[in-house]
Amino acid sequence: MLLHLLLGILNLTAPAPRCLTQYGQTACGFQCLAAHGEVACAATPDGICDSGGGTVTCWDPPESVRSFYRDRVPRPECRTRAGKTACGYRCQAKDNDVACASTPDGVCGVSYDGITCWDPPVWAWCSERRMQRASCVTLDHQTACGYQCLARSGQVGCASTPAGSCTTEHGNIVCVDPPAPPLCLTYPCVDEAIARPWCGR
Repeated sequence: MLLHLLLGILNLTAPAPRCLTQYGQTACGFQCLAAHGEVACAATPDGICDSGGGTVTCWDPPESVRSFYRDRVPRPECRTRAGKTACGYRCQAKDNDVACASTPDGVCGVSYDGITCWDPPVWAWCSERRMQRASCVTLDHQTACGYQCLARSGQVGCASTPAGSCTTEHGNIVCVDPPAPPLCLTYPCVDEAIARPWCGR
């Protein structure tokens, strides 16, 4: 009962979708944008639309991000380079390439060989109230991103969760993460009466 009440309150305060008609086209949703003879809208209030690169690009944060951050989803961004547009978080551009992480807790690293973007596993949010900032490490044209990163003896490695760790064993980097919480493996994650049905996917 409490869950239904909370969801009802959220629905009452959520922005309403709208429709935009231009160029003989109609699109409905959020953050609608018309440019370059195109009309498009994001699917959720937390999405974003951009007209860079000679086209309209719309992007929405994953369900896991919207479920975890609820009414405080960080605003994504779009970046364009050489006619290519990427949207998300922590966007980076290098030469003619551009890329973004899919979550606010992700990270993108730029190296000589290009851009590497990484996001923590979905179940990490089941046990983390506030995710630590991930990082990337590059060595000998290899890039790894995550937590507790190491770069030694021509190798790079990172843990996938803040609680993970990386060590060097017999000259090799070994990274270990704790198992997903049992709740996420068998039931929807529940926090403050809000279900997170995406856990365990």
